[in-house]
Amino acid sequence: MEKYEELRWFLIRKFIVILAIVGIVEYGLLTLINEVAMPVVFPYFFPEAAAGTSLSALQVAAMFVLVLISIVIGGIRGLLPTQASTAMQWMGEAVDRLTGHVAPAVRGDGGMMHLDGGRRILFFLYLFVAVFLLLLPFVLGAFVYARIVTLEFAKIQDVREAAKREFDRKRNLMLSDIAHDLRTPITTVAGYATALSDGMIPPDKQQEYLDAIRNKSARMNDLISLLFDYVKLESEGFALDMVELDLCELLRENAALIYSDIENAGMELDIVIPEERIPVQADRLQLSRVVTNLLVNAIRHNGPQTRICLQMLELEEQICVAVADSGACIEDDIAAHLFEPFYKGDRSRTGAGSGLGLSIARKVVRMHGWELALVQQPSIQRIPGLERYAKAFVIRIPLS
Repeated sequence: MEKYEELRWFLIRKFIVILAIVGIVEYGLLTLINEVAMPVVFPYFFPEAAAGTSLSALQVAAMFVLVLISIVIGGIRGLLPTQASTAMQWMGEAVDRLTGHVAPAVRGDGGMMHLDGGRRILFFLYLFVAVFLLLLPFVLGAFVYARIVTLEFAKIQDVREAAKREFDRKRNLMLSDIAHDLRTPITTVAGYATALSDGMIPPDKQQEYLDAIRNKSARMNDLISLLFDYVKLESEGFALDMVELDLCELLRENAALIYSDIENAGMELDIVIPEERIPVQADRLQLSRVVTNLLVNAIRHNGPQTRICLQMLELEEQICVAVADSGACIEDDIAAHLFEPFYKGDRSRTGAGSGLGLSIARKVVRMHGWELALVQQPSIQRIPGLERYAKAFVIRIPLS
């Protein structure tokens, strides 16, 4: 929308500039006709014309039309019998009188109809050239403006086509990643199930194979659930269920739900949440998924002894919700694409995680009108309380 607004103002500015240039050129041409051409041309056709005669562009155009009509009438009179040309003569005199009303100073004593055929045609050619020159700036101005508009819309079309090609590329990559992430557990489940069905597994190993089948099935179910959430968020008609809720309470609830997983992973959780009530308009279910996803992401991609922090604070007229950890920073080339669907980075392609969680989290946050970003050292030093952590995913909520 912002780009279209910029385009609109750009075209308006170009239109004003071209209109000003056309006006200046038009004024110059009209001055040239009145000051240079008329003192030479009109005394030749109308010896009685007043000195210093000048015409406006509208008068020149009107005279051009009237002279053309006069030439046509004169031609018709020449083809008709004398008795039948009376009406045409009356029409010619009417045109002559009308010419006197249009440009009385240049009508002269004899009038336009009394010019002989050759001079009348020469006078018509002079008016034709004058009208052509007066119209030329408008025609060129319209052509230049149309060209500018065409080029700008061509640029927009090129951008759209490039975006579509990029969308198709990412979609194909996404489908490839989906196939990759589903094929491995499906192959494992199918192989283990076949081995169990064929009696190839000793009784003491059967439970191990069943556990592997259960874990792989759970993995596939999690991935399909994430895919469903992603498609649902992208579909038309989906809307958040916005209600007023206590943000601090919601954060504490999600921290409690994930606390045992953090302990089992050999990590520690720091909770820095005010005791006061902080009301926000949000979708409770979707926002809880975002916070939980960020906490699970911190567990999944860091090793034991990592400190995880869930903090909320007011900073620069914003409420900041941060999920930070003391693990390693994310490399810049990976961080630049971290929120893209299915992006996991080449180094972690075989690791856990679908590459959808962060994309879904940012989508949900933006649907709330907020922003989710990754902040790492040394930038994280500017957030009070997070100085000792390596990185943090920060949700920024504008204060209303």
